[in-house]
Amino acid sequence: MNLFKKLFSSRQKLNKDSKKQESPENPTELLMVKLFFGDVPSLDDELIEKELRLRFNKIEFPETYDKKSNSRHYFFKDYEVKFPEGNIPAQATILLPNEHKVDYSELTTSCRQSWNWRKAEETVKKCSYEVLITDVMSRNLDHKLRIEYFQKFASSIVSAMKPAAVWVRNSEVILTPSDFIKKSSQNNYQNINTFMNVRLFNIQETEDEIIMDTLGLHSLGLPDFEFRFTNCDPQKIAGLLFNYSNYIFENGVVIEHGNTIEGIE
Repeated sequence: MNLFKKLFSSRQKLNKDSKKQESPENPTELLMVKLFFGDVPSLDDELIEKELRLRFNKIEFPETYDKKSNSRHYFFKDYEVKFPEGNIPAQATILLPNEHKVDYSELTTSCRQSWNWRKAEETVKKCSYEVLITDVMSRNLDHKLRIEYFQKFASSIVSAMKPAAVWVRNSEVILTPSDFIKKSSQNNYQNINTFMNVRLFNIQETEDEIIMDTLGLHSLGLPDFEFRFTNCDPQKIAGLLFNYSNYIFENGVVIEHGNTIEGIE
């Protein structure tokens, strides 16, 4: 009897430990977008401010603004981030690198996986300049509010600066500026249309096996999905992945280890 209790207790501990290992949490990541230009980009502060005020009610510009510098920093008081030490507004930056050089090597996978724009690679390789925009101090925000304010910010900068192409680093997708603005603004900017991509890879070791996955949800602390399959229509799998991703975005991390989810049939 004592031996049975000991074995049962050990099994319970193993089950708990395995659940912890099999259900990891994704740490949130910096949200990052790069804009690519054929000609030297410039920061038109008046136009940028105009676009920002179309989307935000409360914007704060630092008094120490140096208009001659290659960076800008903004505070968005509509979005308050809570910390143990106190609350601060969500922030975002624009950075023009000192060296005008595009690293095409980091775009290789993105060019192959940007399904909605076949001329993505051709367009980017004609560009010689880039601008980086990121969020700052916003990881503690609810994921919906975080993506909302940052997509508002990114859309404002894209509208003002008019790049040739937009690269969303978190989802590794390249979009036309108009497509980025259109997709990111849907549902009042609370969506993952640009910050989540469905990718497809052929497995070299086999003839028919395919991997399809999502990329981007992890940046918001949410799980991404992966399918490995044969003899299935990739379009149907892509549809499932989009549905799962939107469900997770709307409801949070509600799919637990051991749960089943709807399949193709």
